[in-house]
Amino acid sequence: MKRILQEIKRHTPTVDTHYRIGMRVVKTAAAVGICLLFAHLWGGIESILITAVATIVTIRATQEETILSGMFRILGTIIGAALGGLTVLISLHLPFYNEGLFVIVIPLVLLLNLYICNVLNMQDSCSISCVVTIIVATQIAPIAEPMDEALAFALLRVRDTFVGVFVATVMNIAPYAISGKMHKHKQKKESE
Repeated sequence: MKRILQEIKRHTPTVDTHYRIGMRVVKTAAAVGICLLFAHLWGGIESILITAVATIVTIRATQEETILSGMFRILGTIIGAALGGLTVLISLHLPFYNEGLFVIVIPLVLLLNLYICNVLNMQDSCSISCVVTIIVATQIAPIAEPMDEALAFALLRVRDTFVGVFVATVMNIAPYAISGKMHKHKQKKESE
């Protein structure tokens, strides 16, 4: 018990009074604002949630890390949407699915999901892939008559994620691209 209390004390947050808001924080907030605007124009609360979360999770400290994170997020979302759609298809043909059988089916689909991500050496996609599978399977399966609704829902989740990742990537690269161009422009003026 003493060791547990020591670990809790060691991990207790402290207040950093010298913290200053950095560019990554500003870029993340601005990117989320852009995603919220896009999602608002599309008119869906699901779009707002997915695009904003994709942006927040994708932005990293460097451009390379952001691009890699975005790639794994998109690939994981595609796998998750496909397996979520498969789960919906199963639910339409499996008696008693909505009466409780989903408690067995969804974890089995998640096992397949994790297996696929690991076989494809995409461990960084595992979490998001499982989350998307659960979102598609639980939000659409109970009402998926006809199957077209489930497919449309899954494709919209992929679109929303792609938009969030795209905005995050642009927001993380743009300041460097602009400052690089400005720096080159300044050097050119000085040499004249």
